[in-house]
Amino acid sequence: MANVKIKAIKNGPLLVEVDKKTTVTLCRCGKSSTQPSCDGTHTKVGFQADSAEISVTE
Repeated sequence: MANVKIKAIKNGPLLVEVDKKTTVTLCRCGKSSTQPSCDGTHTKVGFQADSAEISVTE
């Protein structure tokens, strides 16, 4: 079974990791021009949010 983690990076995107490899980076600021992917716009718009992490297992 794959080891899946979703990490909310402080003031940044959501990283989805499968077996310790980042598979997708998702926008949390809502301003990315490549939604749902992060394009780094959070740094330009001053997005602020706490970090968090969850593991997904069956």
